Amino acid sequence: MEKRTGAVETELIGLTASDLKRLTELYHGRLDVHGADVRTVGWSSRADQHLRFEVLCRGLDLRGKRVLDIGCGLGDFIPWAEQKFGADFDYVGLDLSTRLVAAARQRFGGPRRRFMEGTLASGTPNGDFDVSVLSGTLTFKTFDNISTMRSVLSRAWERSREAVCSNFMTSYADTMLEKNYHYRPEEILTFAKTLSRFVTLHHDYDLWEFTIQVFRQPTLARGTAQQ
Repeated sequence: MEKRTGAVETELIGLTASDLKRLTELYHGRLDVHGADVRTVGWSSRADQHLRFEVLCRGLDLRGKRVLDIGCGLGDFIPWAEQKFGADFDYVGLDLSTRLVAAARQRFGGPRRRFMEGTLASGTPNGDFDVSVLSGTLTFKTFDNISTMRSVLSRAWERSREAVCSNFMTSYADTMLEKNYHYRPEEILTFAKTLSRFVTLHHDYDLWEFTIQVFRQPTLARGTAQQ
């Protein structure tokens, strides 16, 4: 069996040393070619990236919230969220890539906009959050994608007071790239229901993927529907 990545592996079960090397080299190579562009983080256009953010945050209001962006890349979630919700939220971006974190910090860093290299494994970053988001974080094939997914979502859930929202490539796709892992929505929904009763799955937008939102509280309470 392939040697694992030590401290990183303790959180990302299924992520081997070669997985980590392959992923960091991929993003660093894209950064060298594209710079601070959506292509560096694997999206074909800004419009598609913003569509993903829009679905991740359906029904949410981030004003006054503390937000954790797991796999933050270049920090592009910040300007999108500021345009939609205003600037009154605290943000921490977390990524495995030293160079992406440095680039994101240079672009958007500030007192309420922090970026950190690492994982959730060793208490990084400190404190709890209202909402955790993951956009494209679990896309690439690794040694064990399902174990990785369960570990990352569970740890994000432990740190989130209100919601965890993540997107995934879908198994219901006409075409699939070899480098990507396409998840069965039914399997992700089943796991999400072990975290909370209150789960929403969105598979209604024009990309080959779906989004899961896991909530602490119901988004629609009894007695609120119109008669």
